[in-house]
Amino acid sequence: MHTITKLSIFILLTLAISCNLEPKKSVIIEENRLSEKEMLDDYQLFKNIFKQANAGLYKYHTKQVIDSVFEANKRLINDKLSYREYYTVLWNVIDYTGSCHNELYFPDSLKQRLNKEQIFFPIPLKYLGDKIYTKYKFETIPKGSEIIAINNIPSKKLASLLANYTSTDGHNKTGKYSFIETGRLASYMYLIFGKQQHFEIVYKGKNSSSIKEQITAVDYTTFLNNFKKKKTKIEQEYSFKYIDSIKSGYLKIKTFGMGGSDSEGHKKYAKFLDSVFIQLKRNKTNNLIVDVRNNGGGNDPNDILLYSYLTKRNFKENTSAYTIFQDIPFKEYYIDDDIDELPISLKEEHSIFKDGKYYQNNNFNKVWNPNKNAFNGTIYLLVDPFVASAGSLFASLVKSDEKNFVIGEETAGGYYGHTGHIPVHYKLPNSKLILQFSIVDLEQDVKELPDENYGDGIKPDFNVIQSYSDFMNKKDTQLNFTINLIKK
Repeated sequence: MHTITKLSIFILLTLAISCNLEPKKSVIIEENRLSEKEMLDDYQLFKNIFKQANAGLYKYHTKQVIDSVFEANKRLINDKLSYREYYTVLWNVIDYTGSCHNELYFPDSLKQRLNKEQIFFPIPLKYLGDKIYTKYKFETIPKGSEIIAINNIPSKKLASLLANYTSTDGHNKTGKYSFIETGRLASYMYLIFGKQQHFEIVYKGKNSSSIKEQITAVDYTTFLNNFKKKKTKIEQEYSFKYIDSIKSGYLKIKTFGMGGSDSEGHKKYAKFLDSVFIQLKRNKTNNLIVDVRNNGGGNDPNDILLYSYLTKRNFKENTSAYTIFQDIPFKEYYIDDDIDELPISLKEEHSIFKDGKYYQNNNFNKVWNPNKNAFNGTIYLLVDPFVASAGSLFASLVKSDEKNFVIGEETAGGYYGHTGHIPVHYKLPNSKLILQFSIVDLEQDVKELPDENYGDGIKPDFNVIQSYSDFMNKKDTQLNFTINLIKK
């Protein structure tokens, strides 16, 4: 029985990975090809680096399953494979391991050359309720037009292919699809279709009639300008206001990237938080909305400091944090400028060796106490699929205090843990592809909850997705839901 199960998993993985390349084989690629040997050599080096440096490699899957994924993708490599297809072979493995901090980059020289060419899809898109819509009006195509197909690929299949190029913690899917609506879309479209002069788009017009149009490809800067043209308002990193209609506070934290504990940015943020919670205490405010939507992380201890104002318990950033090396493996391919400092830092912080792992010592993982001005009322936490890294660590701590309400959509970052803290970069010698991943595996200081499985993001108590009507009218579905919930 076990043999059949393992074989079935291997076959399914092979089929799934092969399908990711399927639509690309009909496209003529103009980039230089690598020889099969060059690709195989880089692939073996990539595999070795991941096995010797990536502490999260087996976080969500067994070694046997991960090894089968490596082997399945290796079998796709041959001398007919284009550079772009080879990228996808490596990415399939990287993505499968499951970490928000995983990235794979084209070399700068190639990226800069491609970005100048008029080969990219020009229209920003919105993924909403399993459908794809135009995010803005584009030429004669109205905003909010439902996409039926692009270059003969149905929208549902296209969404799946696009989602393949975003990595999330664990088994999360929501975050993968949400990145369709970001500035990464044009790059993802290139990875699927290759160089294009035009795109054939089919969309729903008035009265649900199908309209087919050919749109001209653009350079990458033009796409970004199309993406950003409606974003004129620059939002603050953090803000607070009082919503009189519900007698509640509204604290919005867009990022935790204010700098480390010694930075001026952190000190300013710390004073801001203290002033907010002193005000809440004086006003005897009963409800506080904390909005961390779009918060992709930042610096310690900004996330932990905020949580100290929201909890009644003593806590740590994590219950466990380890690396699998102290001295950098494959130094000749390591391209960060901390090549001398990183081993010193790791030996100081991750000094406890046990079972082949270097664990963080308590000097770097102190016990935090609730702040003296901590909030005592009801907390409503707003999250979305773009919450990750320090953002999702913070959200997981808030959700773990079960008296709080979490509203929105599942985060890309994990509830129980993630692989983070220190990003590293390696350059593969033949392809020049740049591999990025983080090297510290963390288990977060949270309770085990019945609605959270290992590999999930932070799941909301109230799953609230923006409605099509609210999208068209620029209304905040999740915040309005929360305000109405407080009113009840």
